[in-house]
Amino acid sequence: MMRMPRLFPSVVVACCAVTLPVIVPQISFAQVAPTKSPANSVDASLKGDVDSFWHYAKTFRYDMASASGQKVLEKKDQPVAVLAAFEAVAADRKENLEQMMLRWQQVPELRETVDPIAAVLADANRQRRTDQSIIEANILRLPVNEQTYLMAIGHLRDSGELAVPLMLDYLRNPTKKEYHAAIRRALVDLGRSALNPLVAATEMPSNERDQSTLLVVIAALGDIGYDVSIPPLAYLANDAKVPAVVKAAAKDALKRMGTADAASLNATNLFYEIAQKYYYGTAAIAADVRNPVAYYWQWDQEKGLTKKDVPSAIFGDLMAMRASRMVLSLDANRGDALALWLTANYGREVQLAPGTVDPTRTAQTPSAHYYGVAAGAKYLNMVLARALNDHQTGTALAAIKSLQKIGGQSNLFAPKQTESLVAAMRYPDRVVRFEAAFASAGALPQSAFEGQERVVPILAEAVAQTGKPYVLVVMPEEKLNATVQGLKDAGYNAAGATNAEAAAAVNLPAVDVIYITDDNAAEVDKLRQLASQTPRLQGAAMVIGTKSAASPFSVIAASNPLISVTQATKPQDLKAVLEAARKKAGSLPMDEKVATEYALKATELIGQLAMSRGQVLDLSAANNTLMQALQDSRTDVVKASGVALGLTNSRSAQSALLAKAADAKSDEQVKLSMYRSLTTSAKFFGNLLEAQEVKDLQKSVVEEASADVRSAAAEAHGALNLPADQVKAMLLK
Repeated sequence: MMRMPRLFPSVVVACCAVTLPVIVPQISFAQVAPTKSPANSVDASLKGDVDSFWHYAKTFRYDMASASGQKVLEKKDQPVAVLAAFEAVAADRKENLEQMMLRWQQVPELRETVDPIAAVLADANRQRRTDQSIIEANILRLPVNEQTYLMAIGHLRDSGELAVPLMLDYLRNPTKKEYHAAIRRALVDLGRSALNPLVAATEMPSNERDQSTLLVVIAALGDIGYDVSIPPLAYLANDAKVPAVVKAAAKDALKRMGTADAASLNATNLFYEIAQKYYYGTAAIAADVRNPVAYYWQWDQEKGLTKKDVPSAIFGDLMAMRASRMVLSLDANRGDALALWLTANYGREVQLAPGTVDPTRTAQTPSAHYYGVAAGAKYLNMVLARALNDHQTGTALAAIKSLQKIGGQSNLFAPKQTESLVAAMRYPDRVVRFEAAFASAGALPQSAFEGQERVVPILAEAVAQTGKPYVLVVMPEEKLNATVQGLKDAGYNAAGATNAEAAAAVNLPAVDVIYITDDNAAEVDKLRQLASQTPRLQGAAMVIGTKSAASPFSVIAASNPLISVTQATKPQDLKAVLEAARKKAGSLPMDEKVATEYALKATELIGQLAMSRGQVLDLSAANNTLMQALQDSRTDVVKASGVALGLTNSRSAQSALLAKAADAKSDEQVKLSMYRSLTTSAKFFGNLLEAQEVKDLQKSVVEEASADVRSAAAEAHGALNLPADQVKAMLLK
């Protein structure tokens, strides 16, 4: 199953610090009743400016409305006062503030003024929701009478989960008993918004001080009725150390939720199931993508409920880790829970935006890599398998890099342990493919394994990287050349073919995107089939140029991350389409610096494999690419490719090294490197050069301008171990 997005804009949930966007077409403004708080008093001058804005906006005098709105915005540093003024004007006019703001946001002439005002009002609502004095004032109003209760609970719903800690503090306070009954009712009426802190509160000890509060929490969770409550309730209902009264309350709550027999529930399995829901963002407690932070609640024996404001992007990971940890505390042998904890921990690090921190971790907390390598290859493979299946490229990459540190013949190539790495070598993102091949090659495999034929071609693909994406274009001949040239002008390495079979044979060292038009639908299907069977094409995103959005390929693209469709035809328009397709397929960007790093690493590994005795990989698959790399503009790549070729038992490799060394266009450092690599080749494999090539080498020994280069050429000549007559001819010169 592909991993679902972790954060859903449509889910209105309990863990959000700000429940409304700042500037969007839809805005909701809480109608909090005035209290004695000075923050809610109405500034008469400000109210006058708001009233003028309102009047002019309603009478279509938009220039005057904008002028009045700018006066209002002069007080944007006092958002609560601005909101109070708007609420007062709305009340005087007996009109709905939210509806009027939504209407004015649709007026082009007002948008530049109304959007900033909307942002101020949204900020004011956030301040009101988080203001503990306002929350407490509404808690105090709960037991007054039914009408007051309904008004107070409405305001508490605006505060959502932030109201729960103070409500529980009141329940824990024996001097506040007159509020307890109303608070018990209010916790249930808060509904889903109370789940996050209430579930965390189930961790409170069932001691004499807190037992009555815990019973209220249990009852509220049973009445609210979401499945995130079932694991902790099942644990409390069945744990031997829990007091009988708490067990009974938990069983009763579960019964109200539709569970007839609490004893039949396996808390360990339930925690694992909910951990997966947290990880995939499908639990009833989830972060809202519209808000920068979510609340991670914990129970402190002295302070009660405490929270940490965590980036919304990592909330699901943190909750999955918490639930997985609970599974492991109940059953230390649950490898699936350990793997999920590791996956979420990697995901937590990957999801953190630059410059943000995870407040649940300290500077001394070990990294996800630390835990991953400590857990071992078996569990890292499980992490990798989930990440690949979910198209979580960053997590997959992190797991592979951890595998590289500990993977070897004994653990990486054990039975049924290679599937994840082999799958990673088919992954759309080339960085993942490269790192997976690096992990396999770096382990120097000594016995055959399924998928081994992919390793060396991917290493060769890495050698060929320049930082420019490779695009394979397939279309009728009359349009092909212009499109290929246009994509080259747009910054791509592009090549073309007129049909599927020719495309599979195109001499590109790598393919990031295939662009094919649907002039012949059967040809598109044929290329898709060929791509699935060709290692060089398997990870490529495919963009299908269709004549209309109603193409049957559009249906395929909706569910296949590797397929995208477009009606764009001009190269300048296609660039954005191709990049979007790569992103959809999970492809990470690669600049020239990163490309060079991968090229150098790949050549180094090819050399290590060549030096290794008994390794099972066929290195000849990289020879052509390495020889092509000798013409690269990057000197480091040229020299590294020469080193790898010098360790390869190939006549063509020796010829290529000599040709590059003798080339007048090669600078001195390249010449030295090529001759030294040729020397290495001769040491290992003897003389594989043709007679004329030997003569060319002898000429270099005598005629090279640099003494250092002549000396390096002489070493290569000597390493060939030539017959005396050939050496004599050179000496006579």
